[in-house]
Amino acid sequence: MSADHPNESQLLGPFTVRVEVEAAEAFGRATGGRAGHIPFTFPVRWLTHPEIRAAAAQMIGEAEWIPIHESQSFDVRRRLEAAVDYRMRIEMWRETKPPRLNLRAEIVTDADELCVAMEMILRIVSCERSAAP
Repeated sequence: MSADHPNESQLLGPFTVRVEVEAAEAFGRATGGRAGHIPFTFPVRWLTHPEIRAAAAQMIGEAEWIPIHESQSFDVRRRLEAAVDYRMRIEMWRETKPPRLNLRAEIVTDADELCVAMEMILRIVSCERSAAP
């Protein structure tokens, strides 16, 4: 994974991930996908892995915050298959102006063949409210 940005990044993984048929079908129904197909956006579900969430919380710090989905992109090189183990690696970094969390992920086969590269930008919104004057 390349680091073509000016900020310090954190590398996470690899994590073993798998497309379970039932989960892919439910995701497809929720997003208007076609029955029997794995939606190309399905891997976004894997970004909720506890280790990824913990790293994000550490980067943001003590303040209460909400991640607002700003953008995402997917580069599908090879369609994912159900019931197959893949490896996912994540590069994550924070921007401060405006406050954002950037994630760049790669999903590869056991032979290290790239299947999906995806990026997501989350705008960080503080939950802290200032006291009224």
